[in-house]
Amino acid sequence: MNKTVKFAIVGCGVIGKLHAKQLSQIDSAELVGFADIIPARADNYAAEFGGKPYYDYRQMLSQTDADVISICTPSGLHGEMTIEAAQHGKHVIVEKPMDIKLEVAMAMTKACREAGVKLACIFQHRFDPATRKVKEFIDSNRFGKLVMINAHVHWYRSNAYYASGDWRGTWALDGGGVLMNQAIHTIDLMQYLGGPVRQLTAMTANLLHPTIEVEDVASATVEFTNGAIGAFTATTCAYPGLTTRVEIFGENGSCIIENDKLVYQHFAANEDSGTHGLNYTESNQVSEEEEDQDSPDVRARIYGNSHYYQFLDFIEALQQDRDPMVTGEEGQRALELVLAMYQSAQRQQPVTLPLLETK
Repeated sequence: MNKTVKFAIVGCGVIGKLHAKQLSQIDSAELVGFADIIPARADNYAAEFGGKPYYDYRQMLSQTDADVISICTPSGLHGEMTIEAAQHGKHVIVEKPMDIKLEVAMAMTKACREAGVKLACIFQHRFDPATRKVKEFIDSNRFGKLVMINAHVHWYRSNAYYASGDWRGTWALDGGGVLMNQAIHTIDLMQYLGGPVRQLTAMTANLLHPTIEVEDVASATVEFTNGAIGAFTATTCAYPGLTTRVEIFGENGSCIIENDKLVYQHFAANEDSGTHGLNYTESNQVSEEEEDQDSPDVRARIYGNSHYYQFLDFIEALQQDRDPMVTGEEGQRALELVLAMYQSAQRQQPVTLPLLETK
């Protein structure tokens, strides 16, 4: 693989713009094409970032010399586009969720493996400094036995938001509501940090958005294979829009991530830390390294630009011929949890994972 990796983007909407902006900041990336069914969008992106506009993604696949196709279209289109890109010998980065059907996501992974191309699903919050630090704590057994992993996404979306695109809030193209669209990032972090899920029980409802087909509130109780349990809540009805929060509790310590920042960590100094855990090595404080990361200039560079670091990882994966950090299989796991929540809510009973056997 050459030092410079060429990218083409399918879908010139809000997320496509984010991809273009982040990729344009990477020296080893070059934007060479933009495809959208609305010609003006493709033209505008090509004018702003360079590259050639296309009005049909299939035409782009057959003509572009891009190494990587970045797919930023409605979720229900991801599978078809990914598989076709792989058949054209293109590596693929696909936005979350991988698709709206688990069988399709599995087919995407299989198609890319068989074509010898790499596939990554965008879960950029795995690259946040807070997530990396907590994962390091877990992998080094700082928590000891994990006891509870909770996650909460309390956002707000107006009816105007859902009206901004005819695909929003539909089962056919959005694949669901707050779980599939907004909360899947946090669901991914929940299982990334807590480990595989054995069983869950969920409830969903639509309470404040009558014009959409899908849920705007959801809750679930989760049992992990390691024995830990957890609670999950998500909504797009929390006016005016509140926080995203992940809580990790273990026998020797606790951490809280809020809005992508590690806001609390507390670890016992030893096993005899007292009945109230008052002897500690760290309590509601961060290391000097993390304090540096909290400076305004570093926060602007890191916390708001996690896509940047996922793109860097993908470029390095191509250059080093290794798997990216978030493979197709990883993307499938987050999708599977969302679909299990829908299944549980519909059947009004617990659901055991996996939903499908991995092929």
